[in-house]
Amino acid sequence: MNKFKPNDLPKKYREQIKNKNKSRPKNEGESKLIIPGELPTQNEMVNKSKTHWNKYRDMKEKYEEMIIFYIEQQEIPFYESIHLDITYYRTNRRHDPDNIVAAKKIILDAFQKIGVIENDGWKQVKGFTESWEVDKENPRTEIKIKKREEY
Repeated sequence: MNKFKPNDLPKKYREQIKNKNKSRPKNEGESKLIIPGELPTQNEMVNKSKTHWNKYRDMKEKYEEMIIFYIEQQEIPFYESIHLDITYYRTNRRHDPDNIVAAKKIILDAFQKIGVIENDGWKQVKGFTESWEVDKENPRTEIKIKKREEY
């Protein structure tokens, strides 16, 4: 499977995402979000930012739009506070785990933009559990979003 690129998203969906009302139904339990393809690694983000700050920003925004598309498609609701259980399925073991998990920055920013969470600060994000696997045929990122109270 080829890597999904944000520009592959039809323009009408990119426009819908920009104009979408951010109010979402509230969830009391758990949701699962699946993002097909591979998200960028930290090295890819850093290398993009070295060319020009604008290039990194554009790349990040395009991936956020793609994630927002899947949030809408999979009807992920609003959470006051969350714990994320993220599994990154990559096509190979070429990248170190600490390089792979940098994608959670883009994921959380997309969550905030579309209204899954109000903010991505300490009050709303209570923790992460992350793992990485190889799936040559179906690379993806799976995120279990669990409601989490203060602790």
